[in-house]
Amino acid sequence: MMKALYVILAITLSFTALSAQPLQYHVVSANDWLYPDTQVPASPLHTIDLHSARGARTAFQVLLQGTKAGDPLQLKYEGKLAPELYQLVDVNVPENSGPPCSAIPPDQPKPEYSIRKAPYRVYEALRPIHGGDKARGETEAFYVSFRVPTDATPGKQNGQLRIQAGERTAEVKLSLTVHTATVPEQGHLRVTNWFSLPAMARLHKLEPWSEGHWEMIRRYARMMRRGRQTDFIPVRPEVKKTDQGGWQFDFSRTERMIKMFLDEGFTHIELPHIAHHDRRKEAISPFVVDIAGTPAAGTSREAYAFLSEYLKGWAQMLRRNGWYDKATQHVVDEPNPKNFADYRIMAGTVRKFLPGIPLIDALGNATLDGAVDIWVPLSESYEKDVAGFEAHRRRGDIIWFYTCCDPSGYSLNRFIDTELLRTRLLHWANWKYRLDGYLHWGLNQIIEEQHPFENTCPPHGPYKDFHLPPGDSHIVYPGEEGPWSSVRFEAMSAGIEDYELLRLVGRRDEKLADEICTQLVRTFTNYDSTVAGFDAAHRRLLEEAGKEK
Repeated sequence: MMKALYVILAITLSFTALSAQPLQYHVVSANDWLYPDTQVPASPLHTIDLHSARGARTAFQVLLQGTKAGDPLQLKYEGKLAPELYQLVDVNVPENSGPPCSAIPPDQPKPEYSIRKAPYRVYEALRPIHGGDKARGETEAFYVSFRVPTDATPGKQNGQLRIQAGERTAEVKLSLTVHTATVPEQGHLRVTNWFSLPAMARLHKLEPWSEGHWEMIRRYARMMRRGRQTDFIPVRPEVKKTDQGGWQFDFSRTERMIKMFLDEGFTHIELPHIAHHDRRKEAISPFVVDIAGTPAAGTSREAYAFLSEYLKGWAQMLRRNGWYDKATQHVVDEPNPKNFADYRIMAGTVRKFLPGIPLIDALGNATLDGAVDIWVPLSESYEKDVAGFEAHRRRGDIIWFYTCCDPSGYSLNRFIDTELLRTRLLHWANWKYRLDGYLHWGLNQIIEEQHPFENTCPPHGPYKDFHLPPGDSHIVYPGEEGPWSSVRFEAMSAGIEDYELLRLVGRRDEKLADEICTQLVRTFTNYDSTVAGFDAAHRRLLEEAGKEK
């Protein structure tokens, strides 16, 4: 009997000790990737020092181990400034980024410029924390973001984040230093991420153009503005042929969308491309204009007749609403130099019927003289012909840059299998080269056969004959009630804020701003993407940006 009592007592004590074990946890920089298989180190970090300008964001991540699936989660912050709290959601990276505009099959060796061999999973999407949330398993991860108001008092604030999972707790102590510098709500860098309206409806199970769809479009617009996007492409007007052989254009949806986006803080309207490449096997022309669903050669008389009415319709609508000076016009995306003659003809049509509206397009060659006003070369193309593009700037044109599935390798881009800081440093490159804007095609370009969380390397091309690099198709994710941000989207927004700080320093001392920038970014392929290197340069930037001019 006594022996049995000892056994019961031993089991009880053992269970009590196990229940009382604290959570294992580790604080991680928001500038570094965190993985579901990351282990809490032997000497974990339980504190963090944050630094931010006013009007900017700063963040950190927390890795927890020792939770159990179904444990109730509670996160409570004690401090002056309430943070936004997110549960990190992992996504699958099935392939590594490869040569330009492709991915490398997983049976191939890891490329030296990638930070991890695919396939693997990484914490990427940010799901807002709700009351009643439960732990998903033995490992949990959170993203904590502070938005510092523009009128915040400079100085140091202390705070504590308490995370409870079931009966176990973790406590993160932090200090937040608010610097004097202020990032303006309306910045100076022009930014556009092209988005898919059909994907917004499909992935959130909404009827296209229903009131629910319109509300979802607004939520995406707010997410884009959170990321400091300034420019957007509105939906095209509905087109009907008249009995007299002309065309009628219904701009009702277009106007509603433009009003919505301008109300949310966007500043510029990108009128949709008037033509696109004819990549069909039975192609009739390098560029075609869709006329009520039927392609016509871009330089044909049929296309001209249609465009003359279509562009006049845009002009009338823009002038009626007082938006004419907010507009830019796309002609054809990424025209090939061998087709520049056709592009010039179509550009002339635009200039005739939309006089004064700047023409903007992504293109990689600087010889399209006089046909473009806002040049958007690939970062790689710009560096190959700096002199050619800068000659256009001296003539009064504007220069942006873009990235997409290219360039790859060591180039700055937004791929998931490279250092997270590469995404943020893109906009240090904006300052480095004085490039006035940035364009990317992939906010939420998620195709029907693609699972947004499980396939970040979808098939692409007119015949779906290659896979995109991981993360190129989308940088936000379809969440339960709207779009979810991602650690890359937050990094991009932070990089745009950094650009504004560099600009502030540059107003006082341009040489100093360049010196700080060069600490991190020398070229698009020569940069420091280490967290330690970034923190040192960013701290210096914050201090210098707060000094009086």
